[in-house]
Amino acid sequence: MENIISVNNKASDAPVLSLSDQETDLLFKLIRTCAFKGEMTGSQLELVEYLDDLRYKSFDIGDLPWNACCIEDDKKYLQGLLAKVQAHDGAESLSSKIGTLCQLIASFDPKCYDKTFDSDEKNAKLCFKKNLGWKACFDAERGIYTAERGGRGFYQLCEIDKETYDRLGSAEDADKLIGSGRVLFEADDDYYTMPYCTVKDDNYNELAPWSRAKARYDRTYSND
Repeated sequence: MENIISVNNKASDAPVLSLSDQETDLLFKLIRTCAFKGEMTGSQLELVEYLDDLRYKSFDIGDLPWNACCIEDDKKYLQGLLAKVQAHDGAESLSSKIGTLCQLIASFDPKCYDKTFDSDEKNAKLCFKKNLGWKACFDAERGIYTAERGGRGFYQLCEIDKETYDRLGSAEDADKLIGSGRVLFEADDDYYTMPYCTVKDDNYNELAPWSRAKARYDRTYSND
C-alpha cells in the first residue's frame, strides 16, 4: 500500500511523495528518534506528535497542525530535523524521499489553503523535551520548569529545577530525575484498584496547563 504526501500549493511545482507502509514506518520512527534528542517549542512538538501518530495515511502538508504565528520558523525546524534524519544510521534507503519531503515543506504556503491556521503565541514560546514515558516543559516567561511521567496506569506531575530539566534526555534515568522534584499531582489506574488522584498543589493546572493532569482528574471523577 502506498501513502501519498502532497502539498496544495498552486504557485509551486512541488512533487508528490509516495511511500510504502514500510518506508512510512521507518521515516516517522526516525523523525521521532531525532526530534526527541533535543528541545522543541510547543508548536514544533505538536508537528512531531502529529507525524508520529499519523502512520500509514496519505496526507497534505497543510493538514499538519501549523501554528500561524511561527509557520516559517517551524518549517525551518522540520527541514533541519529531516537533515538529521537523513544523516541517521538506517536512513540510507530513504535519502531521496527525505529530500522530496523537505521540498514539500519548503513550498508549503498557508495562503494556498481555504482554511485559517490557528495562532497560539504562548505555546510557541514554551520549550519541551520528551521521550517515551515522560515530557518536560520550560516556561521561560514565568521561569517555571515542570515535568510529567507515567506508565501502566500511573501518572505523576512534578515541578523541577533547571538542573534537572537540563539533565533530562541524557543517559540518566528520567523517571528518577522527574520523581525527585516537587510533586504537584498524582494519579493511578492499574485496573486492580479503584482509580484515584492525589492533588498535592491546588495550582497544578496553573503551573502546568500543558500537562495531562487535569484530564486525568476529570476522567477519574467524571461520574461523581
